[in-house]
Amino acid sequence: MPRVEQSIPERAARTTSLPGPVRRSLEVCREVTRTRAGSFYLALRLTPEPRRSAMYALYAWSRLADDIADETPGEAAILKGLERLARDTKAAFNNVPAGDDSTLWPGVCWAFRDFGIKPQWCEDLIEGMRREAAGVALTSMTQFDDYCYRVAGTVGLMCMSVWGVRHGVRPDAWIEPAKARGRALQTINVLRDFAPDFDRSPRRVYVPTEILSKCGLVADGLREWRDDVRCRAVVAELVAHARKNLEASAVLAEMVDPACFGVLDGMTRVYEGLLRRIEANPRAIVGSAPVRLSSAAKSLIACGAYLRGWHARLLGSKPKASRA
Repeated sequence: MPRVEQSIPERAARTTSLPGPVRRSLEVCREVTRTRAGSFYLALRLTPEPRRSAMYALYAWSRLADDIADETPGEAAILKGLERLARDTKAAFNNVPAGDDSTLWPGVCWAFRDFGIKPQWCEDLIEGMRREAAGVALTSMTQFDDYCYRVAGTVGLMCMSVWGVRHGVRPDAWIEPAKARGRALQTINVLRDFAPDFDRSPRRVYVPTEILSKCGLVADGLREWRDDVRCRAVVAELVAHARKNLEASAVLAEMVDPACFGVLDGMTRVYEGLLRRIEANPRAIVGSAPVRLSSAAKSLIACGAYLRGWHARLLGSKPKASRA
């Protein structure tokens, strides 16, 4: 079996026990993930410890950012909350938890420190939330890709930093593919959540004006599905963009530590399934409920990911990336 090289300090890989305050905090993070993440929580169960606990901590931190942006009333209050989060996050990188061991922060400090998380990634994600709060319209595809990087590509970088890479992969080789994977998944999110985002107050439209104009539409026309041909063209543009970025990031399957291949594979296949559903029925993006996979479909994906991950660990092989 090929030797595996982690993108984390060896002391994290050897961790079998943690200080009491960190353990208690990680239990808080696990519970946040269990109650808020749904199928994502089940996917993370495929991650071996201690990396699984680090993923819980990072999810809880990013959930905190999302909640500030989505549930705080008023732009001024959102920006104030994000500034507080930025200060607490900076303190965490200096190993100064913002709260006691009944909060997520001791666990977040540990994850930041031991798994190579970069302050810039967190700063970029928080900046993405600030821009959402300000309601800045996305005009060009360049702006759209920058938005996708900030709210999802940063998360992809954090995940790969925790999961680690196999021996022989250059230290920075996974950076651009991880960003591309974030762009792909966020593009699928934009399609899946178009109707609820449009209908919320204040309204949020993430489909770039460049694509709407190219197809002869405005956002209201897409929401009301006024012209079937033009609306389908908008969806096709974003589906193609998602596929392009999935293809650009497919190499991650050959880079990731085989011990964590299963979780990457499972999450990828869930999003590929969503993308296929949207492509088969574009009008579903303006339906009464967001596009979802059935519990049975997700269970089959989880079982397959577990088996492929087990095979990768057993043989140290390079599994082929799934294709949308």
